[in-house]
Amino acid sequence: MTERESLVPTGVEVLDQLLRGGLPEQRSTLVTGAPGTGKSTLGMQFLQTGVEHGESGLYISTEQTIEELQDSFDSFEFDLEHSDLYITSIHATPGQTIESDEALTLQTLDEEEGDSPLGEYGIPFTPEYIKRHLREFAPVDRVVFDSTSGLEIIADDRNHYRRVLLDLIRFFSDELEATTVFTAERTSGEESGSNVLEFTTHGVIKLSYGQVNKDRHRFLEITKMRGVSHDQRRVELEFCKDGIQLAPKRRSQPPQLKNHRHQPIGIEGLDSLTGGGLVTGAGVLLQHDGQKNLSAMLMQLLSHAMENGRQVMLVPTIGLREKYLRTVFQRDLDWELDTLLDSNRLAVVDIIGSWDQNQENVYGSPRDIDEYTGLLEQAKDPDRDALGIINADAIVHTYGAADARKARYSTETTLTEDDDLFVHIQNPGVVTDEVAAFYHDAAEQVLKTWVEDDGLQYVTLKKSPCGFVGTTSLMEYTQRSPYLRVQSPPRPSEGE
Repeated sequence: MTERESLVPTGVEVLDQLLRGGLPEQRSTLVTGAPGTGKSTLGMQFLQTGVEHGESGLYISTEQTIEELQDSFDSFEFDLEHSDLYITSIHATPGQTIESDEALTLQTLDEEEGDSPLGEYGIPFTPEYIKRHLREFAPVDRVVFDSTSGLEIIADDRNHYRRVLLDLIRFFSDELEATTVFTAERTSGEESGSNVLEFTTHGVIKLSYGQVNKDRHRFLEITKMRGVSHDQRRVELEFCKDGIQLAPKRRSQPPQLKNHRHQPIGIEGLDSLTGGGLVTGAGVLLQHDGQKNLSAMLMQLLSHAMENGRQVMLVPTIGLREKYLRTVFQRDLDWELDTLLDSNRLAVVDIIGSWDQNQENVYGSPRDIDEYTGLLEQAKDPDRDALGIINADAIVHTYGAADARKARYSTETTLTEDDDLFVHIQNPGVVTDEVAAFYHDAAEQVLKTWVEDDGLQYVTLKKSPCGFVGTTSLMEYTQRSPYLRVQSPPRPSEGE
């Protein structure tokens, strides 16, 4: 079966969106969280969705009687009397069995309503008898086991408990051929049901509480789902008449509000992350931590722009100094730097002194910000779309924060046409927080890249009118052009 054919919808719109369709069919998924986060409600909503689509469902409670369940679900529009929905309970109670006068016995919903089938003797509370009872409901399409804490008493140690749970998982998947949701309270103990099941179930969905501005919120996060390219971003959870609902459905503007265009740059994962490429007609901010050379990404920007007939306007970083570009253009792209300068395909305003300023179309350090903006306007080719790569830190350090703001606004209002792409390069660590916040606020799209202590490099889309806002992807260098790979997002872009 294909991935799409083998997914079972949960009935929670955003959750199914995160999962690209639903839970893996005939597999087990753990829903874990603190009391009150919505585990049981999500489980019953999963079953209700099934019976509404002609499937059968079994709800197994280890902690509540039928009356308690009815009270718990009273505020929701669940049809607990549906002919395809079965509800049972299994509890361990002190009693006597044929083998022992003092033993844990299995109490089920039927026994709560009547006598034990063995008369004065109880059924032993063992995995074998639990499965014997549950076989009465076969065949069944969906199962919710709420919760595994009711089974902890069955095992003497962690290994035994793990075997009990693993046996139950196989029973539901292999014998009943059901798609199963287990619930468990999330605790710190090694032998808790949640910790054991996280290693043995196919997927894990974590529900939690969190503080936002001192207000308490509920959250859902998919921390594991084998074989499903799922979205790992956290979403908010709230209760509704149908069970639970999640938000946001999208993290970028809907198509009706979008008036932007974007330009792919030829790095597939990055183009996917940004929803099609970098935004044109407005400023793009690329933030970095100074731990990694950005040359590979910037060279791909330059080469892609040249190949598409753009003029490149460069306020260079130290990584884009003349010697480096001259070598790379000739070696990798078979372009002569002098020819690009002479034909006005490349214009350079050199603030940091890394270029020979006696060349055609290379302008030396402007005396003030007005001369700087004037040089950019003078250099711009009105007959070509432009790519501008602007060393924002150099502008701030050379002319000060106030003039840097002036230059940033000037670039946007007097220089940038609808199809122009201007990328401002900034290391927030070398400017004040106020300046960094200004550049972030002024940009239409913000990408941030950094390096972890173990050397792994990541990029995140912090702000954008499209794409996977809030998603972080791995970056790595490759042996072939464009010499950079960005991990693709888990699913098609929102609204694209």
